[in-house]
Amino acid sequence: MNPPEMLFLCNEAASAHPGTAAGVAKLRTTGPGKNVRVELNDIGRQLNQNIAPALIDLVEVAALVYVADQMQRRGKDEVETMGASWRRRMRFEIPVRVPALWRSAEVGDALQELLSFLSEDEYEFTFSQYKHPPTLDAYLNFGSLITATPPESVLLFSGGLDSLGGALEEVVRDKRSALLVTHASASTKRERHYTLRSMIANATAGPKPRFVTVRADKKHRSEREYTQRARSFLYASFAVTVARMAGLDAVRFYENGVVSLNLPLSPQVVGSRATRTTHPRVLACMRRFFSLITGTSFRVDNGFLWKTKGDVVGDIVKLGHGAMLDSSTSCTHTRKYRTDKPHCGECSQCIDRRFAFLSSGAEQFEPGDRYRHQLLTEARGEGESRIMLASYLETAQQVAEMDITAFYNRYGEAARAFPHIDLPVDEAAKRIFELYQRHGKQVMSAIEAAGRAHMSEIRRRALPETCTLRLVHDPNPNTMVASAPPAAGAAEPPPSHQLVQEGQGWLLRFDSIDKRFELSVGMIYLQAMLSRPNKRFSVAELYAIARPHMKDIPSARSEAKMGPKEARAIWVRITELNGEIAAAMKTGDTTAQKVAENEKEHLLAYLREHNFAGRMKVESADHKRLRDRVRNRVNDAIEIIKKYHALAGAHIDGAVSRGSVMVYAPVDVPPWEF
Repeated sequence: MNPPEMLFLCNEAASAHPGTAAGVAKLRTTGPGKNVRVELNDIGRQLNQNIAPALIDLVEVAALVYVADQMQRRGKDEVETMGASWRRRMRFEIPVRVPALWRSAEVGDALQELLSFLSEDEYEFTFSQYKHPPTLDAYLNFGSLITATPPESVLLFSGGLDSLGGALEEVVRDKRSALLVTHASASTKRERHYTLRSMIANATAGPKPRFVTVRADKKHRSEREYTQRARSFLYASFAVTVARMAGLDAVRFYENGVVSLNLPLSPQVVGSRATRTTHPRVLACMRRFFSLITGTSFRVDNGFLWKTKGDVVGDIVKLGHGAMLDSSTSCTHTRKYRTDKPHCGECSQCIDRRFAFLSSGAEQFEPGDRYRHQLLTEARGEGESRIMLASYLETAQQVAEMDITAFYNRYGEAARAFPHIDLPVDEAAKRIFELYQRHGKQVMSAIEAAGRAHMSEIRRRALPETCTLRLVHDPNPNTMVASAPPAAGAAEPPPSHQLVQEGQGWLLRFDSIDKRFELSVGMIYLQAMLSRPNKRFSVAELYAIARPHMKDIPSARSEAKMGPKEARAIWVRITELNGEIAAAMKTGDTTAQKVAENEKEHLLAYLREHNFAGRMKVESADHKRLRDRVRNRVNDAIEIIKKYHALAGAHIDGAVSRGSVMVYAPVDVPPWEF
């Protein structure tokens, strides 16, 4: 069952709608009825200078989106289909101090693109003028520490391995004056977190780092959704605000490239368990959005894009601070936390962490008994944990032995990062491949070293047959069957032409050539048209196909009386279109030609329908926005196909007409299967 859409009335918008209603939630960050806590703690008073009103808006918007993200439950997490039930539609009414900025098309598009890619949800915002806005002081708790050295950088610090490595590079190695923006830790981890902060501060010979702790949560918690895809938007927004208070125009994440690029190294690490926190496209979206909000060329980057987690651990040891490693935290199972065993040893983050220590020779800084479940020698129960580990190891071994062509044939979705990496495409492709191959080799080197150390036990079969080392070095067919999906019978040859959702993306097969693309609404629209050649789709029909749970999709036209003046305006537009068609034909721009011809045909049809005068139907403003949105998504999808699958892109580009009515009308219809 598809989840209902949710409307969030925020601050003064909540007060303007008394009472309660199904599908409506009221969120307030200040004043009577406050139910959302927003705090920036330990802010030095010297930073609180002339903060722009738009940044106070940003703090509130980010906190409200984050809290709302946890309140509305997703539908069933179906990895195979990533169906509509996984996506949610969330609408917000939020008062802001600078409504002209927030209502602008540029800001609206940038905000929706960022949140939609980050969370795979659909967002709609209505911004109004804040009549009685609080000042930023309402959210600040000032610290007593005054730093003599102005900050040179702002980092996001989670207390994990990667952010620890980044903090040590900035503060200890480079002796930079840094502000580390960190979130309020769960009570079970707070002591570890503060211990780590003290260790970093004590290790530097330069300026002491300053920690700013931020918090956003709902009072009387009622979280239904655990994925928290909006979390990075929240903390990045707070970090941007802190950076601008310090007079800086950049913030930096530190996350290893294997996690950042987020290729599915295990089929189980997809859907709700996958992260897009620092994917290059997310960071590009952040740069665009935060630049618009701050009025600067704001930079957001990832300092560890080209490092594996094993590289990060090795670099920390080389800096002479391996003793700090044990105080960092990676495990996602916070509710299972134990002081003596802070890592579960079963989640994907713990598996990555353990292999990073083993491959970098840093096991002395974190023995295996710090994990609740031993990675190498403990029996793995049937189910997801064993399947994920077996798949993880198999993939690492395969990637370690692949060449670059085989890698991109297997992981075509890696190409989605190319446009957002500041390198030539061939160099970006090479470095991504080298990153993943290095990761695969590091994992396999750890397995081989452990195999040598335990060879006697493996030969004597003294280890449990479902432990990692037995699964790798002495596989029992019956055990492997329990660890893997059932084998299929003899498969029929795959179709030559196909466009289907597969895992975290789309598989496009054209003339038996496969390419994979990221999830996008534009691909849903294309699939609908390709599956029904020559059918004329209105943009409202296509919009509804991608969002079956939506109601009240704008109709194509609103009734309005049009006199001769309005009719003449249509003829003027037709004349303009004739010029555009002629110019496009001259330059060979078939896309522009088809778009103009489609619009001209549409206008002529309405003029004929109404005998060129009288009571006319004109496009509503809502429908125009809908038309532009659908057409832009289709154009985006076609452009990315043309870039990475030229044959399919040329065919689809030439066969799909795009306007208020869209149609796939090829001369010869390929044998598509869906």
